[in-house]
Amino acid sequence: MKKLIFAACAFLLGLSAFCQTSVKDIVSKEYADELLKNGTVSIVHDKKDNVITMVPECEYAEKIKSNLISATVKGVPFLAEFLYLIPKSELLPENSDKTITTDEISVLFRSVSKMEGMKYVHNRGKVDVLYKKAYMISGLNSDTPVADPIEGSADGLVAYCYQHDHTFGDTKYKLNYRQSGNTLYATFLNTVPMSKLGFKAVMPENLRMSVLSIDLGDSLLLYLAADVSARSAPGVRDQIEDSMTVRMDAIYKWFMLQFK
Repeated sequence: MKKLIFAACAFLLGLSAFCQTSVKDIVSKEYADELLKNGTVSIVHDKKDNVITMVPECEYAEKIKSNLISATVKGVPFLAEFLYLIPKSELLPENSDKTITTDEISVLFRSVSKMEGMKYVHNRGKVDVLYKKAYMISGLNSDTPVADPIEGSADGLVAYCYQHDHTFGDTKYKLNYRQSGNTLYATFLNTVPMSKLGFKAVMPENLRMSVLSIDLGDSLLLYLAADVSARSAPGVRDQIEDSMTVRMDAIYKWFMLQFK
């Protein structure tokens, strides 16, 4: 009986610690204050400042910091980070008594097929479909759609997907997932060249998009990052910046609609 009582107390203490986690506990003060005030904060790093600075403290933080694309001597580096503090009530239908769990966030970011038709804003306010087609494939050399791998935990999952991108056309990604407790971490790494007007701007494994979701109880902390090493050409960094920032914004806006 004593062991049972001790285990119950330990569980409640752990639950209490989880519930008391706040943004200020895991985000540096310079970003936490702005995040609490405005709900979002972002930074586009200078090309000479290729260092992750905004990732929240969690068990995957060091992995994210060390997982940067290695810029080549002739490459053009680009790194941008985005943080969003999102009350769960904003994600759910009005007056809903439901909540959102990390398991549901995990399922969502494995549901690549739901990204088909995702909209984005570009060219001074013009709205277009970002991904005309989006689905999982069985491997890098496959073009055949397979079901989204949404069963069970995402931890350790490696998957592959195809997306027809509005700017870059046919794209394929290797997806890696980690999931533990209140945290989900996923990365999308390109596996084919990303071309525009015949120019291969980004070679394979030179673009990584990262997603980190941390459940804070009544709210979610969402971290997005775009990390690129592009081939050198006049104006390419500005083009990559325009392309990646609108894509991160599109993912955020898509995420905001998925639980309605």
